[in-house]
Amino acid sequence: MNVNTRFIYICSIFKPLQPTMKKFIALAIFSAFTLTLNAQESTSQTSKKNVYTASTSELIFSWGTVEAKPLNPNNIVRFTCFLHLGEQLHVDFNEHAGFYTGLSLRNVGLINDLNDTVKIKQRVYTLGIPLALKLGNMQGTNIAAGVEGEFSIAYKQKVFVNDEKSKTNEWFSDRTNIFLPSAFAELRTKNGAYIKFKYYLTDFLTEGNQKTNVPNLNYNPTKSQMMYVSFGWALKTREMVKHGQSMKKM
Repeated sequence: MNVNTRFIYICSIFKPLQPTMKKFIALAIFSAFTLTLNAQESTSQTSKKNVYTASTSELIFSWGTVEAKPLNPNNIVRFTCFLHLGEQLHVDFNEHAGFYTGLSLRNVGLINDLNDTVKIKQRVYTLGIPLALKLGNMQGTNIAAGVEGEFSIAYKQKVFVNDEKSKTNEWFSDRTNIFLPSAFAELRTKNGAYIKFKYYLTDFLTEGNQKTNVPNLNYNPTKSQMMYVSFGWALKTREMVKHGQSMKKM
């Protein structure tokens, strides 16, 4: 697929996703507006506002439900530790509430046994932008809930037939949805360790675009719901505002 064809394809992918994207964007805007109002109210009542950045990484256990009749895929939990990186901007309104946003690079995907002899592994690297509200002890244990929009950038597929492997790599592939919105909840401890559950709101795979290069195997998933549990850590890298006062460089 040449560059022009791929660009046209990406545009065609986004067109049917417009209702989903509009809902997701509207939710994000509403959340940001609500958080801004909360921030203004909180800062007028307290001088304990903190603003800081944090670097993150995590271990991901993903799974899902794939329907692809006449096949009956058997999903296998997928574990991955590479490469998951993130930079977050945290704003703590006071001691008990705050929010964060940022940018993340993540490796997510599914593994399925299609029959007794064929196994398929499908993953993408995504770029994501989260928006989450935090409640609890901002200097200790707290919980967060939010949404994230992820964009698929690099696809990789491995097909095993009787333990013989074939691989496929594509940029901006048409085998997965380009836009992957999700909702998540996490519990974070004082030292920055956290556990997160994330649920993707659209199918991971696209219908009619799967290729396995296995004779007489018709793999056409009509449903591919994905979710994961991750264990990670967030290390504070820079304080920009502490207790309402700007931090000056030494």
